[in-house]
Amino acid sequence: MRLPKNWEDGLRPFLDLTAFYRDLDAFVASFPSIVPQKENIFAVFHRVPFSKVCCVLYGEDPYPRITSANGIAFWDAEIKTWDDKTVGNSMKNILKALLVAHGYATYHTPIKECRQIAGRLGIKGPADLFEHWLRKGVLMVNVALTFSSFAEKKKHFKFWEPFHHALIPALNRRPASPFYILWGKKAQQWEPTIVRTIDDPQKILKFGHPTFIHQFLRPDQPTYSPFTQIEQKTGFSWL
Repeated sequence: MRLPKNWEDGLRPFLDLTAFYRDLDAFVASFPSIVPQKENIFAVFHRVPFSKVCCVLYGEDPYPRITSANGIAFWDAEIKTWDDKTVGNSMKNILKALLVAHGYATYHTPIKECRQIAGRLGIKGPADLFEHWLRKGVLMVNVALTFSSFAEKKKHFKFWEPFHHALIPALNRRPASPFYILWGKKAQQWEPTIVRTIDDPQKILKFGHPTFIHQFLRPDQPTYSPFTQIEQKTGFSWL
């Protein structure tokens, strides 16, 4: 339940790591159970080095299931192939949005057909997408890195605030700040903090949360996809 050294070095000017780790240990211990598992809370930071972050994809909080939450925002570890049943909608809507951006589908394409299209493209499951994003330097992180129950969500959002107040300026002090992709209202609440230190406000991209397809895609514009703008800005294909 610790960050890798390259992240500690980057965050240290903005965060008292000794106090933070002490508080984190006490916070996690205060709940009977927590997701993701303790060893996975900082999983994404072990996959994307501090110096390699090209964009930060902000979400809300982890999936509320230990089998789904793996420490990488939006990646439902319970889904191995697109045919696997899923409780939430985020992964299905992310897949559809990617296919729409590349002209393989529209808002009205049934998800069953989207799964088939993904298979024909060689994208067998979420791992194929998320591993690609990680290799490109996409830091997928939630506003709350932990979850214990729906009744306690506010506690988690509050606890992680100092961490993000350190994370954002730490990343923005590098020679070039990353892009910030904010999915949903919780993520977008951090826009003022990002603006204060980013080198170009045009690097902030805001969209609806993928849980809600009518916010993430547009039924009145069947060929619209947030990934069209995301790819134009970040300069690489997310599919």
